[in-house]
Amino acid sequence: MSIPQQPTYSGNRTRWGVVPYITAWSSEEPKPYALVIRNGRLGYADETRYDRDSAGVLLARIGISPGVGRPKFKNVHHLRQRRAMRKLLCQVCRTPCGPDAVWMLSAQEYQNAEGPWPAPVLTAHPPLCPGCAAHSARLCPHLRDGHVLLRALRFKLAAVSGMLYEPGPGGLKAAEPATVEYGNPWTRWMRATQVHMRLEEYTVL
Repeated sequence: MSIPQQPTYSGNRTRWGVVPYITAWSSEEPKPYALVIRNGRLGYADETRYDRDSAGVLLARIGISPGVGRPKFKNVHHLRQRRAMRKLLCQVCRTPCGPDAVWMLSAQEYQNAEGPWPAPVLTAHPPLCPGCAAHSARLCPHLRDGHVLLRALRFKLAAVSGMLYEPGPGGLKAAEPATVEYGNPWTRWMRATQVHMRLEEYTVL
C-alpha cells in the first residue's frame, strides 16, 4: 500500500485573502471509522499502519482537499497541523522554517506557561517563518488581545490532544477531550487530532 499523497497547497492568496496552510476547508470532512479494542488499546476496525504516529497513538482521520470549498478559518486540519509540527513547516505558507522558525503565542497562552518565566510552554501552534509572523500578528483574531513572539532554542514534541475513550461492559464510549503527554498510558485510549510542542528553552523576541 502506498502512502496517501497530500495535494499541494501553500497558503497562497485567494478570494478570502491569505488562507493558512493548516486551515481546514469545507470539503475536508472526517472519514468514516469504527472503533474497536485491539491489543489493549483503541484502534480502527480497518486500521492501517498510517493510522498511528511514530509513538503508536491512534490518529483522527480527515479528508484531504485543500483549496476546495470554503476555508474554515476557525478549524485546523489535523493532518496538516501534525505535518507542520513534525517537519517545522510555517503554518501559513508551508515553507520549511529551519533555524529561522519563530513561535507566536497569544498573551493568554503565554500566561498559562508551566511556571514562572521562562518556563516551558506547551503549544499546539506550529512555527512561523519571520515574514508570516508579521502578517499573522495583524490578521489573526486570537492574537488581537496581545501576543508573544519566541525563538525556541530547545524544543520537542511532547503531547497529543483529541478525544479520550473508555472501555466498558457496553463497549467503547467517548469520555472527554483532553491533552495527554507522550508516555502517559492514557494515550492508548486517545483518538488524537493535534500534536503539541513543548518549548523548553527560548528567547522572547
